[in-house]
Amino acid sequence: ADWFNSKFIVSMASNLNMTRTPDVHLIAEARTEGTKFVVLSPDFSQIAKYCDEWIPIQAGQDTALWMAANHVILKEYYIDRQVPYFVDYLKRYT
Repeated sequence: ADWFNSKFIVSMASNLNMTRTPDVHLIAEARTEGTKFVVLSPDFSQIAKYCDEWIPIQAGQDTALWMAANHVILKEYYIDRQVPYFVDYLKRYT
C-alpha cells in the first residue's frame, strides 16, 4: 500500500492487473509523480505494457539477477562509500 511513496517499483512474477486489481491504481498514481516502474517477466504481460522498462528474464535467471542487484547495492552504499542513512538502516533492521 506504500507504492505511492516509492521512487522505484519492480514487479516480478506477478500480473498486478489480475492479482492486485484494487491496488494497481497506486502504481499509476506513483508514476505520475515520477516513480520509475520496471517489470521482470519472461512474457510481455498486461502489467508490462505500463512499465518504463521491461526486462525479459528467462526461467532461472531471477535469483542471479537479484543477487547481482544486492551485490551492487552493498558494494556502492556500504563498502565503497559509507552512506549514513544506509548504515543506520542496516543497524536497525538486520
